[in-house]
Amino acid sequence: MVQIDNQKIGAFIAAKRKEGNMTQKELGDKLFVSDKTVSKWERGLSIPNVVLLIPLAEVLHISVTELLRGEQINEDQVLNADEVERLVTDSLDLTLQHTIKQRRQGWRLAYLISLLIGAAEITLLLRIGLTWHALAENVLLFMGMMYLFAGWFCFFAKELLPSYYDENKINYYAQGVFRIHLAGLRFNNSNWPIISIVMKAGMLLGALLYPFICLVSVTYFGITFWDTIKIFVMFGLLLALLLAVYAAGKKYE
Repeated sequence: MVQIDNQKIGAFIAAKRKEGNMTQKELGDKLFVSDKTVSKWERGLSIPNVVLLIPLAEVLHISVTELLRGEQINEDQVLNADEVERLVTDSLDLTLQHTIKQRRQGWRLAYLISLLIGAAEITLLLRIGLTWHALAENVLLFMGMMYLFAGWFCFFAKELLPSYYDENKINYYAQGVFRIHLAGLRFNNSNWPIISIVMKAGMLLGALLYPFICLVSVTYFGITFWDTIKIFVMFGLLLALLLAVYAAGKKYE
């Protein structure tokens, strides 16, 4: 049984590129990708995206099956249909894994940037006269809750659900100590990626908006005004997040 081998595919691409007297940049230009992307393919660090398989095979004058096997197929070799299908499926899986990895790295960076901005907001609140005790009562608890759940989604939550979510009507998800249950909303692999994005973006935004509103309120209207409205601001942000999750989940359900 032949399996996808990044190193073998990379070496095969490099060999065929050189046979065609092309540089990495020239090959990349033909496929509208950078020479760095071609270099990653040839070093086995990644494989071409599934949408590039046919164009790449045509440029190198080989078949897609030969590309995915990383070797030339003799004319007298009989291709097994199941093998071809499995090679294509494996390439899809590897491409998806690469996309998920890049997406997760982006959200982790966004989380760290959000933490820095949040720390700057806390510093400003301290400078206008709020004590740590006042911050704990008015801001830090909500921010901490938002960052806790946003951190779980950014660093640990699975990007894809088990297949049985697509086969059954399930409105809850559990992973370790984390639980999410939304009545009337069915989780599946059509809407879970969107729900995950909305949750991450919404909670990071909420973690920054709450202290910002506090800062503006205390600066211009005083701490008493903030004490009056903070509960409404908190529930308003949570309600907006919940409605956004339901809207996205239902749209792609």
